[in-house]
Amino acid sequence: MTAINTLTEFLTQAGTLFQLFDMGRQVRPLATDTFVRIEQQQQPYPWPLQQHAWLGIHFYQPQAGSHYLWFLKFALDERGLLQASGPKHFMEQVVDILGYQLTGELNEAEAKRLADNPYTFRPAEAKMACVHAKLAYQLEQPPSAYYDALCRYLDQPNQHDWQTLGLQGFADLAERLHDERNLARVCKALPTLPPAPLYALCQSLENSPLPPAIQGALLERIGKEQECAAPDPETLAYLCRAMASCSRHTLRSNKLLTLLQTQPSPALLLAIAGRLWPDLQDANLQSHFMEQLALQPTSFFNQVFAELVTIPALRNVMLATLRDPTRSAPLSRAIGHLFAQG
Repeated sequence: MTAINTLTEFLTQAGTLFQLFDMGRQVRPLATDTFVRIEQQQQPYPWPLQQHAWLGIHFYQPQAGSHYLWFLKFALDERGLLQASGPKHFMEQVVDILGYQLTGELNEAEAKRLADNPYTFRPAEAKMACVHAKLAYQLEQPPSAYYDALCRYLDQPNQHDWQTLGLQGFADLAERLHDERNLARVCKALPTLPPAPLYALCQSLENSPLPPAIQGALLERIGKEQECAAPDPETLAYLCRAMASCSRHTLRSNKLLTLLQTQPSPALLLAIAGRLWPDLQDANLQSHFMEQLALQPTSFFNQVFAELVTIPALRNVMLATLRDPTRSAPLSRAIGHLFAQG
């Protein structure tokens, strides 16, 4: 066995086929060639969260029927580059426990040793459901039993109890929006779904590309919520988050700008920073976002700013804010507190 320096080399030499997902803010595919460049520190990790890369790795051996999932997090340096010591240490631990038979059966002691390391994590339930839905669809496996129950509920919400629905059903549905029946179901249900199933649906939609009709239905539901006597900040935030996998476009950016001007809330700020941060590349939207962020408690401002400045696509935009001579007094004070605590 030749020297192994990266995870991709490790998985390849172990005879597996594999694919990668980013598991940070959203669940999205991470191209292998991109990750190879990340491993070689030729480019920063594109979607850092808390200065870590959060990875889902699906792998299997072609001649075997079993599929495996690892969820791993590795530290990034201040430039967003992967610190090679983390993957190296993890691989050493795996080889010590398993050798190079990554797809062999584990006994209880080996499973515990493999789980008890600083690089593994358990994703939130909605993200776990999303990964399973994506893999099941990709492997041409049937959706979970929760899927049919959800379809029945969406078809006749007055005759079924949403409290019996499972997150896995929502994730399965989000992977099947190309089915015109599902497209019609979601578009019909969005205007009237109560908060709990609406939030579950939005959490699943944020990880899947959305047909234009669903994007339009989400924007309409946001408009309907805005017209309420007391718009609910959580509902608005979830509806915005649901569009996270869509490419940045004018209608969405304009809606976010209107919300920042009329219905700003910590939930909305977190939705934009956590899911819709590409829209902050728009100078006008970024300016309004920063002004609203400056009105939040110092710790909230500092944490959100620290996250945004680590995103490679936003780093220069965020740093320019620190040097902007036209910024408001509240924003200047917030930045002053940021430096004071830095």
